[in-house]
Amino acid sequence: MKKKITFIVTGIGVIALLYIFFVPSVTKKDILINAPVIRVQHQLSTIKSISRWYLPFAGTDTASIKITGNNKIASNTDSLLITSLTGLRAAYQVTENGDTKDFLFDVFADTANTSRVTLSYTSSLWSRLTSSSAVTANAVKSLQHLKEYFEDTKKMYGFQMEVVELTDTAFLFTSKVVSNSIKKETFKLLYESLIQHAAEKDMGYNGTKIFYTSPYGNDSIHIFTSIGISNPKNASLEGEFSLKRMPYKGRLLSAYYQGSFKNINAVIKAMEQFKADNNMTSMAIPFIKPITEGIDFDDAQIIQARAYYPVY
Repeated sequence: MKKKITFIVTGIGVIALLYIFFVPSVTKKDILINAPVIRVQHQLSTIKSISRWYLPFAGTDTASIKITGNNKIASNTDSLLITSLTGLRAAYQVTENGDTKDFLFDVFADTANTSRVTLSYTSSLWSRLTSSSAVTANAVKSLQHLKEYFEDTKKMYGFQMEVVELTDTAFLFTSKVVSNSIKKETFKLLYESLIQHAAEKDMGYNGTKIFYTSPYGNDSIHIFTSIGISNPKNASLEGEFSLKRMPYKGRLLSAYYQGSFKNINAVIKAMEQFKADNNMTSMAIPFIKPITEGIDFDDAQIIQARAYYPVY
């Protein structure tokens, strides 16, 4: 009888251990993100955005990443498939080195501007103790990476954003629409004419040069150029050369740019998105302030500059 009881107890113990260690149960992990749910949900549901924060795709050479349709990322032997999007829930099926698992990401409003993101997945106690699943480990790391992604503007927008105080407030301005083929020469002529006009009217050119460009038709460009002046009393409010003012100690959204002159408007596009995400309103057109010496750059030339967007 004792042997029978011992056998039963042992059997129950073995079954319990097998259940505890090897039968999957739902595991949940969560984080708080300083952003409203609509912004977080966008990052969880847009495949291009997912590729920027979900590991191992985030940080991988973009040339090796293939995005198919609006629901799949692939890189070498790794892939992520969005299997469903329901309200504020996103379901992924992730494969890494032949290991495939399913994950759920849920977003909840913690406050009006703070969200709680919960990652749910099934795993056994043994798996959790041994950390044997690389695909699960990356899902957990990705949850934290999503938080870091929201806190680092360079990761999210491609450029480090900051709000600074406006210092130069008076500018002498001119603009011109020209063919793209003579853009370089036109920049030089516009700046030279501004500097000459400022000297003739004793406006006190202070060395600051800023510009903005906008496509015009199929093969033309609208070039806006300005120089900073310290004595605006002789400047006209109208005409070929006109005075433009910005509010003293106004706010500027600012970002550093290093890249080809041709692609300079990429930083403006990123600032537009940052501005929209953070409920900022424009009070004037954006502008670029070159750091690299010169006023007539070739499209392929690598330059350094700061981009600014007047906001409130």
